[in-house]
Amino acid sequence: MNTNLKRANGIGSVYKLSGRRRKPYAATISNSCQYDTIHCRCIQERTTIGYYETRDAAIIALNNYLSDPYDVKKSAITFEELYNE
Repeated sequence: MNTNLKRANGIGSVYKLSGRRRKPYAATISNSCQYDTIHCRCIQERTTIGYYETRDAAIIALNNYLSDPYDVKKSAITFEELYNE
């Protein structure tokens, strides 16, 4: 897998964290952009999908998340339980 390519806009990012870590690569997606009126700029809100040992593993996990972000099939919760919550 060629890891040097830039990812398209809006599909998340994979980056390496600083320091010596067991799982140094983080896969994140951005939720929304909140506009800060005081500083006149947009502040991105990110959600971390997970931390991985290799960059390829993080890219694969990010692609799996983007194909099915809600994981409804793997969840054991019923619609009635979700409605009650």
